[in-house]
Amino acid sequence: MVYKFSKEIIKKNFDSAALNYSNYSSIQKYFSKRIVDLIKKLEVPKGDWYDLGSGTGFLADQIEEEFHKKNVIRIDFSEKMLIKNKSNSKKLLWDLNKDLPLSNQKVSLLVSNFCLHWLSEPKLRLKNWFDQLVPGGYLIVSLPTNKCFPEWKSTCKKRNIEYSGVNFPDNNELRDIFSKNEIIVLDIVTYKEKFDNVFDIFRNFINMGAQYTPLKRKTVRELRLMQNYWHRDINHKVTLTWEISILILKKI
Repeated sequence: MVYKFSKEIIKKNFDSAALNYSNYSSIQKYFSKRIVDLIKKLEVPKGDWYDLGSGTGFLADQIEEEFHKKNVIRIDFSEKMLIKNKSNSKKLLWDLNKDLPLSNQKVSLLVSNFCLHWLSEPKLRLKNWFDQLVPGGYLIVSLPTNKCFPEWKSTCKKRNIEYSGVNFPDNNELRDIFSKNEIIVLDIVTYKEKFDNVFDIFRNFINMGAQYTPLKRKTVRELRLMQNYWHRDINHKVTLTWEISILILKKI
């Protein structure tokens, strides 16, 4: 099912989370480090480097620490997130639902971490990003797939509660718009988070600015049902499992 996202609400959520975002974005930080490790294995041609959906700048900072001569240009639609970036960094306030305004630039590397799934037409955006690259340039994207949160989905099914999470992109549909020669890496990573209770899961979404859903929010009664029926491990923790796709594309 395809839902229409409200970019105004999504932006408002991330604006509100900007101040304390770095305290709660452990999964984003984990995959930022993985992206940096992947860049180190590539021979990126000369050109400009951009972080799309940079947020507070953690990924861009990590890249600049590893590649001292590079200044990563940070693009985001949340001004409050961009303000949290280093004061001397290059920043561009831009709605990534639109085509990138980079037609006159020499772009050799584009990275995007946990951004694409918030855009209304992920396939079109991904293709537009790829088209900005110079020959030999790379696009590296990490994003949650539609296989995320099996515990949440199964709990809802057991209690006949509508699953209200975001319908993340289908990894196969994103892959199929590129040729085999253009796909350098397609990796699927499972990442598990542990919480004391179900309520903490949803609080963490809010603290990250990631609470948006196009569906009806859960009632207190429904949340309590989920709390009672969500599977717990031997330490009485509840688990939230993410499936993350890491895609590296090369412009031939």
